[in-house]
Amino acid sequence: MQVDVKKEGDIVVVVVEGDLDASTSPDLRAKFEELIGQGENQYVIDLTGVPFMDSSGIAAMVNLFKRVRIGAGDVKLCGIREEIMKIFQLTRLDRVFDIFDTRAEAIASF
Repeated sequence: MQVDVKKEGDIVVVVVEGDLDASTSPDLRAKFEELIGQGENQYVIDLTGVPFMDSSGIAAMVNLFKRVRIGAGDVKLCGIREEIMKIFQLTRLDRVFDIFDTRAEAIASF
């Protein structure tokens, strides 16, 4: 898994590529903790390059969401593949997260 972080004004864009599972999600959580420690609270997580996500990957997203929402921030997701989107729908997380098709749409929604 590879994680690239970019800034678009006040918004942190986190681009994730590769499988997001039990072996890689701790690295993503560590990156999120680092960003939160820097005071960042507006996130777009681009999952276009994620072909597989298990429950630990979803837990990393939920953990970030909970931590950021305490400080009046927000987390928006984009580029979720259909098979991963089904998991978000089954767990009703599609009602928790704002989910967009493209990164541009997610950024524009702030």
